[in-house]
Amino acid sequence: MVDVILLEDEEGVVKGPHHYLVKRSSIEELEDKVYNLLKERSSLPLSTLWRVLDCHLWEIVAALNRLREKGLVEEFEASSEAYSEREKP
Repeated sequence: MVDVILLEDEEGVVKGPHHYLVKRSSIEELEDKVYNLLKERSSLPLSTLWRVLDCHLWEIVAALNRLREKGLVEEFEASSEAYSEREKP
């Protein structure tokens, strides 16, 4: 069976599988994880979400876009406080 993934290319980056990213989860599961992290911390840089969730960057962006479309998150310029405790999500 071949998995088909349709991606909206908004960022203009290479998107595809990497051998070291073998974990799989649905976009809904990733959305929940992102939402819960943001609910807990109130604000996180994209890079922190990416390191914590161990997935493709485009998957984090897709989850954030879906949450933004639902009105559950908003994007704004990161403050220095957001970076002060990077590894403590």
